[in-house]
Amino acid sequence: MDQVQVHVYSWTITLILFVISLILLKANKPKPQKIFHMILRLFYIITLLTGIGLVFSYGFSNGAALIKGALAIILLFLMETILVKSRDSEKVAIWWIVFIIDIVLVFYYGYVVLPG
Repeated sequence: MDQVQVHVYSWTITLILFVISLILLKANKPKPQKIFHMILRLFYIITLLTGIGLVFSYGFSNGAALIKGALAIILLFLMETILVKSRDSEKVAIWWIVFIIDIVLVFYYGYVVLPG
């Protein structure tokens, strides 16, 4: 399994854990939600480390890789912010809008710009 596959798998698991954590939060299941949220935080780190490894492999002179990396870090921040603010019953609509824009850009850079 190459480095890109590991990164894609870690992102996939991260997004799945994010959705599960949100579902548990909305279902008012605080204990399982907290467990999934902690596992999600572990996958933030795994995803971040595999992403940093990819940026190193692309080289720091590759601007697209640096932009994708920055957008991905912002995406991880947005996921955490949405979960925490939702748990605290704060408004998250603007965070969701930024999340959707950011995830589209991350996928665009990851699957359109960088492979070519």
